[in-house]
Amino acid sequence: MTISGAKAKWLMAGAILSLCLNLFLLAGMVAGHMHAPWGAPEGGKGGMVMATVPPELRGVIREKLKARGPEFKQEREAMRAQRLKVADALAADPFDPAALDAALGELEQSAGRLLHHAQEGLGQIAGELTPEQRKQWAEGWRAIGPRP
Repeated sequence: MTISGAKAKWLMAGAILSLCLNLFLLAGMVAGHMHAPWGAPEGGKGGMVMATVPPELRGVIREKLKARGPEFKQEREAMRAQRLKVADALAADPFDPAALDAALGELEQSAGRLLHHAQEGLGQIAGELTPEQRKQWAEGWRAIGPRP
């Protein structure tokens, strides 16, 4: 089945928008190197997850996240390879929309796997905390919001 014309443009725009949103959220949760959209914790670096952590828990959560870092290496490398395939498809001459769509689909699957690992890790970390620490962290999640 081939889709062409305006419908193809809308589908491609939707796929790219979805991919960008997924990658933005993933980067904020996993990388921890970019500022969260709601503001990084005091002192600078930290991703979306660290923006939710109250100051008294930052050391504990940061160490638990670091301990799980190796788990993410393989998926990060797979995502890098998929991003390069997307770049190759974008630069191809003649341009092949089907090749770009396939590369974007593979990238989306890779991003989904990485996000799944991140979510599992956060669940495991929460299970290692005391009930009081989990309540403190929950308040951090409730407190994030748009910058004033």
